[in-house]
Amino acid sequence: MVELLKIGIVFSIVLILTFKRVNLWISLLVGTFLLGFLFHLPLHTIVKDLFNSTLDKRTLLLIGAFIAILFFSSLLKETGRMKEILEGFRNIFRDIRVVIALLPAMIGLMPIVGGALVSAPMVVEGSDELKLSAERRTFVNYWFRHLWEYILPTYPALILAATLLKIPVRNLGWINLPLTLTAIISGIFFGFWGVSKSTRVRNLSNTISGLRLFYNLCPLIFGLILVVGFQVELVYAFSLAILGMIIFYQIGWRSVLKGLRESLNIELLLTVTAVMGFKKVLESSRAIHAVSTVLSSSGVPLWLIAILIPLLIGLITGMTIAPIGIGFPILIPLFQNDSNFLNYMTLAFASGISGDLLSPFHLCLILTKDYFRADLKGVYRFIWMPTTFILVVALLLTFLR
Repeated sequence: MVELLKIGIVFSIVLILTFKRVNLWISLLVGTFLLGFLFHLPLHTIVKDLFNSTLDKRTLLLIGAFIAILFFSSLLKETGRMKEILEGFRNIFRDIRVVIALLPAMIGLMPIVGGALVSAPMVVEGSDELKLSAERRTFVNYWFRHLWEYILPTYPALILAATLLKIPVRNLGWINLPLTLTAIISGIFFGFWGVSKSTRVRNLSNTISGLRLFYNLCPLIFGLILVVGFQVELVYAFSLAILGMIIFYQIGWRSVLKGLRESLNIELLLTVTAVMGFKKVLESSRAIHAVSTVLSSSGVPLWLIAILIPLLIGLITGMTIAPIGIGFPILIPLFQNDSNFLNYMTLAFASGISGDLLSPFHLCLILTKDYFRADLKGVYRFIWMPTTFILVVALLLTFLR
């Protein structure tokens, strides 16, 4: 129980500092050192972990990817392509609310780390007309980006869960389908409650709109095909897409330099580095394993354990794969002889995703909040209700199926 209290202290301190409008990278850095001290890590180990995580290949690739994405988005905006993309979607779907929900949902079909940053600039363009608050924009972009994690076999968490449960991935996807439907319905309800419909369109035929939309989306499609279809690192894929845009659209060097300058967001890069450092120290402290062990031996009802262990791991790590990779090996032996085994594990899967969505360490949430300059407390006012709905539906399915 002491380990659980320590984690709670770290989590609370980071949230309090963030709510007090302290820069998130500073809050995370404070939380990282506090975590290390509470779990008796020597100071030199904490510093070494932070240093190693900063120079880690994955961190450098991630930073490069975000610079490339911001540069790519800036060029789309500078050349007017982003506005034309929105107009194309608007002419096809008519309602701008559908458009700004569809854009992050489309990007969400691809399991890109921090992918919410790809759709964020497009959501800005569309939501300006609706006069949405920064917090509502953040929620819409963030929530609709994560609709498909319950069912798509392109997501590592689903593949890992199915492997550990020894069932086909497609079967687990079908079992989880009600969760994605709940996410869509609750996202629409809470994201657009009280937002008036806007149907202003240009007088263009659907054929012309469709062709122009495809023409403007070509660089984005090209980049995503490289990432998903050919497993090219995102930074390299979008760098090639940027090069293609500059040549194909004949973008002047003044616009290129302006776009590059706007893409170098130092605070954002510091935040990414702080997140990766926190996760590295978290691994060294073995805090997650300690918390899981305490809960599994505490006499808590099984259904509550199926919720709490993945939920806490998701909250603490801000990663979708962590609740599965860490939590499932602990939970499976507890439930494997129960006739309701698969339903309990589906509940555990939903709880892990919910914890990840609520985590202040989730990179997509951090990036989107920073991009829209939103207040995290205000964003949570939108997130907690639909997340609760998903957990309630998962719990009902556990006992009704």
